[in-house]
Amino acid sequence: MNNKKSFKDRINDLKLTHAVNKGSGGSVFRRMFFMIRRYIRILLGFIAAYLALLFLLVEIERRDPSATIHNIGEAFWYSLVTLTTIGYGDFYPVTPAGRLIASIFVILGIGLLGFFVGFMMEFVSRIKPIILLSIHTAKPWYIFTDKSQYSMIFAENIKSVRPDAVIIYSGCQDDGKGSKAISVQWSAAELLERRGSLYDAHIMCLKDNEMENFLDAITLSDTGAPIVCLANFTPAHHPMNISFFSLTDCTARLFWQQYPVKKKNETILLIGFGAAGSVLLDRALELNVLYEDQSIHYHVFGNSDEYCRNRKKLNDIVSINEQSDGRDSIIFHDSHWNADEKLLAKADRIILCDDSEKDNIAVLQTLQKFFAFSGEIYIYNSNVRSIATPFGQTRDILTPAFVLHNTLTDMALCRHEMMRFYLGGAIPLWEDLDSLIKDMNYITTDHISLKVHMILGDEAPCQPFDDIPSATLRKASAARNNMSDEQKAVLNKLEHERTCRFYLLHNYSYAEKTNDDTRENNLLKPFDKLNDFEKQMVEISWTLIDELASHKAAKGH
Repeated sequence: MNNKKSFKDRINDLKLTHAVNKGSGGSVFRRMFFMIRRYIRILLGFIAAYLALLFLLVEIERRDPSATIHNIGEAFWYSLVTLTTIGYGDFYPVTPAGRLIASIFVILGIGLLGFFVGFMMEFVSRIKPIILLSIHTAKPWYIFTDKSQYSMIFAENIKSVRPDAVIIYSGCQDDGKGSKAISVQWSAAELLERRGSLYDAHIMCLKDNEMENFLDAITLSDTGAPIVCLANFTPAHHPMNISFFSLTDCTARLFWQQYPVKKKNETILLIGFGAAGSVLLDRALELNVLYEDQSIHYHVFGNSDEYCRNRKKLNDIVSINEQSDGRDSIIFHDSHWNADEKLLAKADRIILCDDSEKDNIAVLQTLQKFFAFSGEIYIYNSNVRSIATPFGQTRDILTPAFVLHNTLTDMALCRHEMMRFYLGGAIPLWEDLDSLIKDMNYITTDHISLKVHMILGDEAPCQPFDDIPSATLRKASAARNNMSDEQKAVLNKLEHERTCRFYLLHNYSYAEKTNDDTRENNLLKPFDKLNDFEKQMVEISWTLIDELASHKAAKGH
């Protein structure tokens, strides 16, 4: 960058000049020239040496009376059949010096053949991506920073919903296997500069190493292109063009929407309590507020010490280590999961959620072999097809809906803007929110599918909110509008409790004035203590059903 424009400034200039991606297509021949100029120098050297040898051969041979080579034409013909290793024998040198030059021609013939083979191989390998990128400049680009297993799975899912998408693996060589993706040695930033526009260009940081993904995303944020980053951690404040996601969080979000709680007193067992189990329980507490006076009992088998240490106000959300009527409870078991056969027998669902697929399968085998149970069994991140329903498989999670979550962001932003409107702009703009408050808006949006269940009951589809048809959303919205004020008040009370759970789970306390920096919120009080204006704020989350229906209808869904 030095004393010139920064890369970001150059990109912004390019955006103005090439608003519809017209920039780089016409420069393909110039790029080809720069790519082969090294070979041109070598070829010119060969030609110069060849011509010098031709003239020298003629001068030497024509002085001998028995010579067969007398002029430049005969010397050229002789060199041609020698260099190509054909060797007709109609012309040949007779002098010692001429034969020495002939030996050089033979050596040059072998070298020249190798040169052309090498040139053609590199030319094809280098020019192929240049031509392909130039042809597809106007199409959507998905640039992956590495050709990892995650990248290839997500690329395949992208192509299923956007067949015209161009998949590009940066910093990689073409494996020559006929893949429809383009592999180039250029970095993602160089690719964007060559393209000449950010329109419909996306950078995907999906390496196996999540720390590398994080560093790549921060480094590439100056390009201005939207970036998706696979990482289990999200900084409180980060560039707006970076979207972070984790596989465990997406798994938990999807699980409770696909397999919602069907009754107010379900007994749920979580066996194995690592990263996946912790997030699964967090999302359960934040999403499963569905019935008046519900008493869902979560039984956790696994090391929960750190989980409890980090969530200081867990006891304000649920009853800990004792079951309670009219209130959810979490029982953290010190004993092994197979110590209480009666609990296994009465469980409504058993979730095998250890981070290790091998351990989950071992538990499943033991469960099947030795114990009676009647509840549903779910197994995390496994391809086992038996009595257990698999969930959290990478191919199901790495989809555009969950990774790009465009609709999720649109609805979360919609909720936040509605809140700002009601509060007269007293809360920050979306881009100024920290990641925790954005997450709260995302969870509220995710809860739309469960809200539809709360209203329609068994008529509601067990789908993520993004897959629910607009007609079903309209039906749920109309059904709620036809409810009595008392019924609406019950739903609003449940929504308020759900919101409070989120804040308590992240160690917020009540204060008369909300301050996210000190983790204080003025809504952390019983629903009956809210004034009319605050109750109206709670109502906003329910209006998202109709907003999402309109959003889908506008897109023809």
